[in-house]
Amino acid sequence: MRKFLLLYIICFTVTSAVAQSIPEEQILLYRKQRYGGLNLNTFGYGATATFGRYKGAYKVNLYNVDVLFVKHEKETKTWNPLNDPNARPYFYGKENNFYAIHAGFGRKIIVTEKLRRSGVQVAYNWLVGPVFGFTKPVYLEILYPGDTPSSQPYLQVEKFDPDKHYIDNIYGRASGLRGFDELKFHPGLFFKFGFSFEYSNERERLKGVETGIAVDAFTHRIPIMSLSEETNNPKNHQAFMSLYINFFFGTKYDQK
Repeated sequence: MRKFLLLYIICFTVTSAVAQSIPEEQILLYRKQRYGGLNLNTFGYGATATFGRYKGAYKVNLYNVDVLFVKHEKETKTWNPLNDPNARPYFYGKENNFYAIHAGFGRKIIVTEKLRRSGVQVAYNWLVGPVFGFTKPVYLEILYPGDTPSSQPYLQVEKFDPDKHYIDNIYGRASGLRGFDELKFHPGLFFKFGFSFEYSNERERLKGVETGIAVDAFTHRIPIMSLSEETNNPKNHQAFMSLYINFFFGTKYDQK
C-alpha cells in the first residue's frame, strides 16, 4: 500500500511540474488576429487598424491602415481679440488642413510569448507602403465694418488669404466641413518601426500599446502653413519624422 501511495505521489508531482512548464498561451494556436485603436504622434493624431496572419508561432504578416490628422509644429492657437465667446479659435497663418492615410504591409516578430494570462507579450514590427495625403483649405469668418457709418459690422466666410486676412479682422474659424470639395492629393511613401507590449488577460483578446518611429515622405512640400512674410515664413515639410504611440485592442481567432 505504501508503494502505491508513493508511486501516486511521484506521478502527481511529475504531472503537475510538466503541466506548469507548458505556457498557457501556447495551448491554443490561432491563424489570424485583428486590432485597432488610437494613434498619438509628435505631428498629430488619428486611428489605426491592423489585420495579421500568422506565418509560424512567432511571425505574423501585417496589413495596416492609419488615418491621421497631421499638424505643423508652428501652429499656434489664436483667439478673437474681442474675446467674443461665440468666436471659434483658429491657427493664424494656417493655409490647409492635412490628412494622411497609410496603407501598409509588414511583419511582427514575437520576442517573448506570454507564459501566463497575467504576463506580457513583447514583439517588434515594421510596416512600409504608400501614403495618400490630402490638403483641405482653411476657411475663416472675417469681420467687415458696415457699408455706411450707421450700418452694423457683418461676418463673411472666406478661404484664408495671408494678403487680406489679419489678426485684427479675423473673427474666428468657420465650419470644418468647408473645403472638402477642394481636396488636393499628395502621394508619398511611409515606413514605421515599433515595439508592442500586449497584456490582455484573455487568450482570444488583444490589448496593449505600441511605440516607435514613423517616417512619411512625399514628392513635394506639403502646403500646410502660408509662406507670406505676414506669417513669418514657417517652413513646410516634404518629409515628416515622428515618434508615435498606439493604444490598441482586438482579437485572435480561427484557431487550429
